[in-house]
Amino acid sequence: MDKSSPRILIVDDAPDFCESLKWLLDYEGYDCTVAFNGKIAIDLLADRETHLILLDWEMPVMNGAEFLKNRNRRRSLRKIPVIVLSGAPQIERAVVTLGAKFLQKPLDYVRLLGAIGVALPKTA
Repeated sequence: MDKSSPRILIVDDAPDFCESLKWLLDYEGYDCTVAFNGKIAIDLLADRETHLILLDWEMPVMNGAEFLKNRNRRRSLRKIPVIVLSGAPQIERAVVTLGAKFLQKPLDYVRLLGAIGVALPKTA
């Protein structure tokens, strides 16, 4: 992977989903890392520059809402865009209120790639 490739952190507790999403995004030229809950993601973000976070809403240990609240309290993490991926469309308002974008599962990968392109900082 090219060191200049945008780095994406996938935060989801479903290993098969993470594996397929990571494969797709790696193929598209992104440098992806996976965390299986929000706590692991916060720990990884302390050690790794990240340009975008793809976040599941329902997870053990630290769910999507808790992760976003934690992220919003940390100046260094607030600048990282987040796209929440969830099968629960009723959470969209809460997601937006917490400063993230929302895409509904099951994912349309063309739409996902478009949202990633819009969300990534131009310098990534």
